Amino acid sequence: MRYMKKFALVIAGLGIAAPLAGQVEGAGMPPAGTAMVFVNTGAILPVAPGAEAAQVAFEAELQGFRAELTALAGQIDSLLVDYRRQEAMLDPAAKQTRQQEIMDMQQAAQDRQIQLETQSEERRAALLEPILDNVRAVIEDLRAEQAYSIVFDIAESGVIAADSTLDITDAVLARMGVSPAPAAGPGR
Repeated sequence: MRYMKKFALVIAGLGIAAPLAGQVEGAGMPPAGTAMVFVNTGAILPVAPGAEAAQVAFEAELQGFRAELTALAGQIDSLLVDYRRQEAMLDPAAKQTRQQEIMDMQQAAQDRQIQLETQSEERRAALLEPILDNVRAVIEDLRAEQAYSIVFDIAESGVIAADSTLDITDAVLARMGVSPAPAAGPGR
């Protein structure tokens, strides 16, 4: 342990401590062998390598979905405008036919919206999968190296309170080579 402290002082003196933060024993991590620790993937995922590119790709695909739904809504609006303009001149059978046509198109648009929502969720999952796999691998490596028994994700588990000295989020971020996202303060 004494050697590690001297090593840490030498590294700090050389100005290279930041890249190794969280990798040196005692650098803000719970002691090895701690039974339970936690991580906040909500703080990790937005800054994880590949997250920004995945978000840009997902937003581009969503734009296509939105454009398609907007076009469908425009078609329905056109049918409604035409129907209202001609309604007084239509016989009851023609009215019923046009009303059914409008309702069928509305149902088709709703079905397509549900289909696109499902497709977008599947695409989001596919884009996030390699990022999540990388985050999980880093967490598992830290868990194994430090002999932690259980790692809880406070972003997912509904933990109400936890001792912040058991948080390994910064160590995971350091291992991934990224900085935490800036916290949004009041007025931002």
